[in-house]
Amino acid sequence: MNSQEELCVQIKSECRQVSARPSERYCHTMCLSDPDTAVLVGGESADQNYCADSLWKLELDSNFWFPLSSSAAEAAPTCARGHSATYDPDSKAVFVYGGLRENQRYNELHILNTLTWKWKNVTAKGNVPHLAYHSAVFYKKELFVFGGVQPSHALGDKSCTNALYIFNPEYELWYQPIVDGDKPLARFGHSSTLLSQKLVIFGGRKTAAYLNDLHVLDLGFMEYTAVKSANMPPLPRGFHAALPVSDNRILVSGGCSAVGALQDVHIFNMDTCMWSSVASPLLCSKPRAGHSMIDLGSTILTDVEGNTQHGNENLLCTVLVFGGSDCSGTFYNDTVKCTLEIRIDK
Repeated sequence: MNSQEELCVQIKSECRQVSARPSERYCHTMCLSDPDTAVLVGGESADQNYCADSLWKLELDSNFWFPLSSSAAEAAPTCARGHSATYDPDSKAVFVYGGLRENQRYNELHILNTLTWKWKNVTAKGNVPHLAYHSAVFYKKELFVFGGVQPSHALGDKSCTNALYIFNPEYELWYQPIVDGDKPLARFGHSSTLLSQKLVIFGGRKTAAYLNDLHVLDLGFMEYTAVKSANMPPLPRGFHAALPVSDNRILVSGGCSAVGALQDVHIFNMDTCMWSSVASPLLCSKPRAGHSMIDLGSTILTDVEGNTQHGNENLLCTVLVFGGSDCSGTFYNDTVKCTLEIRIDK
């Protein structure tokens, strides 16, 4: 093969790599592994099949997908749905926990070192939970896991919990803290969003009923508070996506409800306890549930001649959404990046 033929083969190979992308899926997880890269883990496709192409990386600037190296896959998690993937900025590692595999709940914990891109399977100690469709956040170097579906002695029973578990990576130990206050109902498919020292729990599902209540766990006092909305909250939903957009606001996208998949975007203001809808043609273009959404950064715009005179500012929040389903048999593998303009009243 001459050099020109080799160059042609190389170009064709590069084109195949550029065109590669994850298969359609929902109930996967996706999180940042550094400011320029995101990691996609697991998911389920049509006919309740697990995605064979489970692990991917995404370069955010170029929107270039490539599968995680097979050389690092010896201790990688098996294909699953309803698991969590949470990035710890201190250790620069992604913690993948729990989920469902062949209808079995499991308690495996895999850690991906994003500096070496090698996996570690942790044999944890303590009160190890078995959960799926739970929520997970990192706070002060520990993994906080709330709610989810848990095993039951009754065959086929999908019981859920409102328990809080904490994993300490230093000691590889699970434990349950003592919590007080007005505890949320047991649920799964909910969201937990970290705002400073508060964990904001919204929505989810309990048996056949969808929820739209909101609770806050003060992580300093370890006390729950039920938050009453000052106006009409969004429709009850589960399997939505949520993230913080400022120190006192969370953004909620889509989800599944009693009427099917939703295609709306809402913001909750913790200071005023008010919900507001957000106009976003891109995010609201199709009904979407079981998708992932990550925050790519925010910028505050101050209009010296306009908004500032009235004590207002605009927050530009860039988010990236991947995958999901319309809850009617259609699954997505699209990547949507958009910037939302949010008015901030001082």
